[in-house]
Amino acid sequence: MAPTITTINPTQSHNGVTMTITGTGLGTTVRVNFGGLSVSPASVTSVTVTCVIPQLCPGQSNVSVTNAAGQTSNSLPFFYIGPPQVTALSPAIGSAAAVPVSVYGNNLLTTTEVDFGDVGPATNLTVVSSSSLTVVAPAHPPFTPGVCTDTVDVIVTTAGGISGSPGPSSSQYTYYNAPTITALSPSSATPGSDVTVFGTCLMDIIAVTLTPVGGGQTYQSTFVSISPSQIDTVLPLTLPRGTYAIQITTPGGQSPITPAGQFTV
Repeated sequence: MAPTITTINPTQSHNGVTMTITGTGLGTTVRVNFGGLSVSPASVTSVTVTCVIPQLCPGQSNVSVTNAAGQTSNSLPFFYIGPPQVTALSPAIGSAAAVPVSVYGNNLLTTTEVDFGDVGPATNLTVVSSSSLTVVAPAHPPFTPGVCTDTVDVIVTTAGGISGSPGPSSSQYTYYNAPTITALSPSSATPGSDVTVFGTCLMDIIAVTLTPVGGGQTYQSTFVSISPSQIDTVLPLTLPRGTYAIQITTPGGQSPITPAGQFTV
């Protein structure tokens, strides 16, 4: 009796997954064929055959079985999905808040979940194409005191498997703790002079802003980073007299206005 297959499950997946084939006349099956590639069955009954899906080229393969008499069944289509890869993130750095992130890579069309390391799963998953998707990164929990950054692997789960972890640096996202200012030296200065700012997480600084206490025009100050706890900033020559609050902006956000960050001109 020639074998006949009626269903395969799954109909799309990747290597290493067990496939179940149902039909009739399957009791003497010796091979399961994925196009031109054959594997031995893991179990055989007259109506069911199981096997482990081999590594295939992405795309459709026709699945059939061959019995001990050399008779081959009809075939059913199976879609092999290659494993996902993450090749780039935009942005790749950000604050501890939940922010939108675009993920780029390969074989992303069947994405069901995107995880940011141990921080947790992303939300608002939207698959754009096989090479891109968008998510909202999960918010980072409060940082341990003294820790300013946390770099995590962005891991994508699809019908083709799970992207690598640890992955390349191009698939990593870095959370930044918010900066704080703890002291200034001196606390009174003249336009064009230097002020040393002390604080925490003063890393990868984007801007140093001088805001008049009570409101008014803000000013940008040039700066030199000394360490994650110290920068030197030069007050603008055109800075009017008054009391100002210094704020530091980094990928982790902007430092709050506090008395420790205020000085007079």
